[in-house]
Amino acid sequence: MPRQAAIEHPRNYMEGNVLLHDLQEILETQSGAVGRLVEGWKDAGVHDLFLVGSGGSLAVLEPVKWILDRYSSWAVDTYSGWEFVTRAPKRVTAEAGAILASHSGTTSEILDGAKLARDRGARLGTFSRPDTPLVGAGGVALTYDSIAANLSKLLLGYMLAAEILVQDGDRQAGEELWEALRTLPPKVHEAKEAARSWGLERAQAHLETPGFYLVGTGLLAGLAYQFAICNLIEMHWKHAAVLNASEFAHGPLEIVSSGLPMIFLLGTDEARHVTDRAMTFAVRHGADVIAVDTAAYPGFHPLLAPFVAHLPLQWFNWYLGVERGRPISTRRYMGRVEY
Repeated sequence: MPRQAAIEHPRNYMEGNVLLHDLQEILETQSGAVGRLVEGWKDAGVHDLFLVGSGGSLAVLEPVKWILDRYSSWAVDTYSGWEFVTRAPKRVTAEAGAILASHSGTTSEILDGAKLARDRGARLGTFSRPDTPLVGAGGVALTYDSIAANLSKLLLGYMLAAEILVQDGDRQAGEELWEALRTLPPKVHEAKEAARSWGLERAQAHLETPGFYLVGTGLLAGLAYQFAICNLIEMHWKHAAVLNASEFAHGPLEIVSSGLPMIFLLGTDEARHVTDRAMTFAVRHGADVIAVDTAAYPGFHPLLAPFVAHLPLQWFNWYLGVERGRPISTRRYMGRVEY
């Protein structure tokens, strides 16, 4: 299908030095606030943490929970916005901390969740752009001024996790993670350039593919969810389903068939073998497999897999829109009709 040059596409944060500049700015401007937030939690004896977001804002919080589960003794839960509000967990008290995330800062259930946490006396932190209603919801506001919404929130979450580990967890792991984050922006810049042709080639091969299964686990489970619902479904109106590789042998393997489009996300940590085994099965039985392998982009700490895998996926997402002549900002319903 020929490209339609007359169509105006939104600004692409993968071009130029946007990520290099914006991620560096977040590290420089928000590290102090992250330290103060965690110090306040530690002084208050907080060991229960609730991470709340919707859509991409939820997805980027999943690896934060994974890191804190592994390297701290904190009890950490992730919730979609309305689940947090309607479930109203009993452990949300003055001895708990809560992070509420929203790019627009206007998501109704996130604002309601912030009120719930505040009314219960929980110590609140927020992830959003500057000067939004969520920033004004109380607590410590961690902000970013970038069009790379999910990567910005992901970085804030990782900074938070690293600081919790340094102050009240596995200090060595926290310091190691902080060091990896400080060197992240130039590495992301280099890797995103290397990933461009991969994304273009996959997009051109799958312009008319109606749907995909996304398979990942561990640190990459959240990104699999994000790419399925926020990119393939929301932006391209393609069918998509998310499968956790840890559950692949417990039913999902039955859907594998010749030519079935499947995207596998592989990290370089201890969970890699879980996804690799599922992918090997899918290849053996004829599926049309796309492997997003972070090992193809060396030099990153294994814990940073969601940043790395995001890059080829985002080029894939971008070029699906460009090559189909349909901007990824196109919507049928979101923000256009009543919901």
